[in-house]
Amino acid sequence: MKFKLLLIITIFFSNTSVSQEEDIIHGRVISSVTKSAPVGAIYIVEKGTSNGTMADSTGFFKLVPIKKREKYDLEISAGFYGILNYKYLSEWTKRSKPKSIIFSATCNLDSVMQDWRKTEIKLYIIGSIAPIANSKSDNRFEKKYKIKYFDFGCEPSEVYECIEKYNRRAFMFLDLKYKSKWRKKVRKDVIGLK
Repeated sequence: MKFKLLLIITIFFSNTSVSQEEDIIHGRVISSVTKSAPVGAIYIVEKGTSNGTMADSTGFFKLVPIKKREKYDLEISAGFYGILNYKYLSEWTKRSKPKSIIFSATCNLDSVMQDWRKTEIKLYIIGSIAPIANSKSDNRFEKKYKIKYFDFGCEPSEVYECIEKYNRRAFMFLDLKYKSKWRKKVRKDVIGLK
């Protein structure tokens, strides 16, 4: 009798865990710019509820929905991208490979090459509420290396990955022209420097 009761309880709990596992919304949030997780915290919420989760540093997430549906309306926010409304179909919960959810972004910054030709290359910074004015050493750096610091303040008009991509290309140009000398004097808050 005890053996049968134990067997029934084991089957019940194993079936419950399987059915819960099938109903898990899972996916990976990636940036169209870098093809990896956007920089910053990634939140996934069932629209109209307080049920949500955070993705890990690689963009993967799992979310147990409040109740089973044909499709789930998700609100996803990531870094400087804003909010993406996304329809997640219940059939995707059975996939072994997580669904990729792509945050599309268009980088509106001029290319480094165009800026270099115009001698207007920039190093971008995301600062505080109000952009910080250049110090005397910053002004000397700009003049010597023919660049301009540009501080977006705390609300950049560009996606972080676009800013980082531009700056990394600018670093390559500076390395080619000035070797590594400029790196000792550049502002430490320039995006992508670390």
